[in-house]
Amino acid sequence: MRYSNENKSKANGVVYTPSEMADYVARLMLRYADKNESTEVSILDPAVGEGELLVAMINAVKSKCSKLKVVGYETDQAVGEVTQSKLSEMFPEIDVEIRIGDFLAAVDDGSAGKYDYVIANPPYIRTQIMGSDKAQEIAEKLSLTGRVDIYYAFLVCTKDVLKEHGIAGYITSNKFMTIKAGSSVRQYMLRNYQMHHITDLGDTKLFTASVLPVIMVFSLGTTTAREKVHFSSIYQDQKAEQSADHINNIFDKIDESGYFVIPDGRCYHYQQGIIQSVEKDALWTIASDENQKWLSKVETNTWMYFSQIGKVRVGIKTTADNVFIGEDWSGEKAEIELLMPLITHRNAGQIVSNSSSHWKVLYTHTTENGKKVAYNLDQYPKAKAYLESHYEQLAGRKYVINAHRNWYEICVPQNPDAWQHKKIVFRDISERPEFWYDETGAVVNGDCYWIDIFPGTMEEVVYLALAVANSKFIEKYYDIKFNTKLYSGKRRYQTQYVEQFPIPYYGSELAEKAISLVKKIIAGGCEDDTSSYKKELDEIVEQLFS
Repeated sequence: MRYSNENKSKANGVVYTPSEMADYVARLMLRYADKNESTEVSILDPAVGEGELLVAMINAVKSKCSKLKVVGYETDQAVGEVTQSKLSEMFPEIDVEIRIGDFLAAVDDGSAGKYDYVIANPPYIRTQIMGSDKAQEIAEKLSLTGRVDIYYAFLVCTKDVLKEHGIAGYITSNKFMTIKAGSSVRQYMLRNYQMHHITDLGDTKLFTASVLPVIMVFSLGTTTAREKVHFSSIYQDQKAEQSADHINNIFDKIDESGYFVIPDGRCYHYQQGIIQSVEKDALWTIASDENQKWLSKVETNTWMYFSQIGKVRVGIKTTADNVFIGEDWSGEKAEIELLMPLITHRNAGQIVSNSSSHWKVLYTHTTENGKKVAYNLDQYPKAKAYLESHYEQLAGRKYVINAHRNWYEICVPQNPDAWQHKKIVFRDISERPEFWYDETGAVVNGDCYWIDIFPGTMEEVVYLALAVANSKFIEKYYDIKFNTKLYSGKRRYQTQYVEQFPIPYYGSELAEKAISLVKKIIAGGCEDDTSSYKKELDEIVEQLFS
């Protein structure tokens, strides 16, 4: 699918394929293809758009066979007709057929056929855009769990159109490789395909849309040995620009390792290795020999993990922040007991908060007999009048109403009693790790996560965890273990990653020194106090895992 209209493109998940990328995908597919080409070869692009991938694939194989059949699917008739005309003019001697219709429907009715090569950049439509009903339909049909992007369906359905010795080459978002919602797709692919090569192009910004792309080449079979899955990784690295070699485009040195600068000045770190694991639920990340040795050493020096000191939770989600959240609550909009201090990304700091912002939330829940309940607004006339002034907006939140809850409730309030617990709060997305200690009883907003410390967890272990979480060491650990940087070098600190952060034994001399430094920073109560100790803490944490 490809469209010229920007809004239509976004709604349909349209992302144009650069010609350099298309050529690379075609070359990579041939690398793993059966060397004895038959006299007749067939190619399919299930989401053809303007045909860039088909052009690349045709050019790559046309001299290797006597007859070539090419099929593409396109749901937009106008785009399909233009592509048909373009390819017929470029390759008059080749049988090219652009079918106007839905590839997934063609797989369902058995009319799609089977092919030697399937090359695709399917649409990237998220559940929110696709609609929950359509997403659920796809998920049930394909036995997928979790959130569904439509390109999942294309990946799964390729099994039905690939010949026994055929090769598939796909460009998709790399998101599914490292999120829980993508686990079922990863497992399906490992069970049904032999994965040959994964090229994670991360934050290379090859698309105008904010897509972090990955290229995958695979055939029918099963993947049981991680050594057989080559993994290339290319991510932006600001620190190596001076020593890096200059190249014309991203794909010039894609099979090499090192640092390279493209003409616009951006520098990228190229790595070659294998997939880190093909075990169930494992993330798909790169494992180089050097990185594996480093991770093994870290594991040897790990005493416990963050998941063992507390439960990682997301902050509250009101789904109507303009109503529930604000800095100015003057004018007696609500009773004071319903207004709770709110921690947001504005407070983010390392070990301690860097801000004393006074944002508050009109918190609609309390606990009765150990159970979470919504406040009875009749007992709070000011809050009732204020919320009723926003009735139309609040009552329009169908997901709250359909759950048989009160129209005025915060959508995800979490446990009201838990706010009084000691906690570690951290930003969801940030360039540097920002984990800070809180015992104020404040509510945490949905732009942050928090670790609800288990009762009985020693304070020394919590302080040591803070030292680790804010260190240069954890940045390296994150990049090697999870390798999921977003644009501009930012990392996403999600539950599934933070739970795996390691903690060394707290009783060693080095650990006690780190704990002492963290205590001093907390006692100072200001992030400015962190800077004077930060270098020393970084060195200590590095030594603790060496």
